[in-house]
Amino acid sequence: MAAADEKEISGFELLRQPATLALARYLNDHHSVLGFEAYLWRMVVTVDYGHGDPAKFPRPGDPPPPESAVAQMDIHSAVLGEMVFCRAVNSFLTYLADLMTLIYGKYPKKLPSNKQTTYRFCIEHHLAGDLISALAEVTVMELTHQSLDALAKYFQKNLDIVLFTKDTHSVNAGLCVELRNIITHNRGIVNRFFIQRNPRFADDLGKRVVLGEDEKRDMLGTLGYCARQIDLRAIKKFGLETIKPEFKEPADAPSPDGAV
Repeated sequence: MAAADEKEISGFELLRQPATLALARYLNDHHSVLGFEAYLWRMVVTVDYGHGDPAKFPRPGDPPPPESAVAQMDIHSAVLGEMVFCRAVNSFLTYLADLMTLIYGKYPKKLPSNKQTTYRFCIEHHLAGDLISALAEVTVMELTHQSLDALAKYFQKNLDIVLFTKDTHSVNAGLCVELRNIITHNRGIVNRFFIQRNPRFADDLGKRVVLGEDEKRDMLGTLGYCARQIDLRAIKKFGLETIKPEFKEPADAPSPDGAV
């Protein structure tokens, strides 16, 4: 891959880099979802422990009472986890569509001439002033329904941008999209089509797909890291307008391991 030989910026240096408006929206969406989760859990804990005698609180390590809000939330945490996971993957795909919009907005001649759509679609979005963004969104959605690999090939062929410089990152992103699809379109139940693309789930046919919290966190973290790297490559190649980061590094903070 063309960009694979370039050394990627990581750690705090990555956080200091400027970002496109597309990436800023993507990161803000993550911040919003994390804030919602924190607020929800704070409210749940407040319901159980926000009043009463502290001496009656459960001791560290003791399970919460079955009738408590915390215990009930544990029962439903898998559904919340699926919602958050799908939202994060959708946000990544929307980022790619937004990035494509920025590039085509600055260089409209790069729009593929063989892209077919209806007159009504073009007229409606032209009048609304969002034709390029609409075409970008449709392109991303159509290609990801085929596979993420199809979308990656589109970016490389039409925009000369490599989405993933490492095979492990490409596999991770592909699995994220596949999981998002099976959760969204089949209630998370593993079917033969999903297994065909992801043989590691062969023993889970007919079962609900389950991922550990650490595994989901690592998958989404890698997706976010890739988005930052894609953004830097696009800025360098197309000279896109950027936003300066509002990042302040603590004096005694350890260096992160390349994650978002």
